[in-house]
Amino acid sequence: MTAKQAVHKLILVYAADSGKLSAFVDSARKLFKLKGCTLCSITHGLAGEKGEWRECREELGLPVDYLHRDELGSELRNVVGEQLPCVLAQTDSGTVLLLGPDVLERCRGSVDDFKGRLLTHAAMRDLELPG
Repeated sequence: MTAKQAVHKLILVYAADSGKLSAFVDSARKLFKLKGCTLCSITHGLAGEKGEWRECREELGLPVDYLHRDELGSELRNVVGEQLPCVLAQTDSGTVLLLGPDVLERCRGSVDDFKGRLLTHAAMRDLELPG
């Protein structure tokens, strides 16, 4: 039995570019129920960060960084590849892809579903979250 690795930080990488125009376009997609970034629909509503996401983030008990696809450095880009949007876990041994776009799609915008899948996939990879 291998020891679990502690996750020190989560990095959420959106399949959207940074900036106000991109945020406006994402809000318009939500308003008109057009397909957009599935991770955005989990963490943000029309008016900004979802309250239930804020609570979930606090319950997880670790730092969460947010990046857009145009903000990825070369090291993280190598981990992510074409898997956008995604959730990365930072451990002592490096950064690993924890949730890819297919898993995030199955969450259907639900924070509870996201949290369950996050915990399940962490356990499957012998990763331990503090919360």
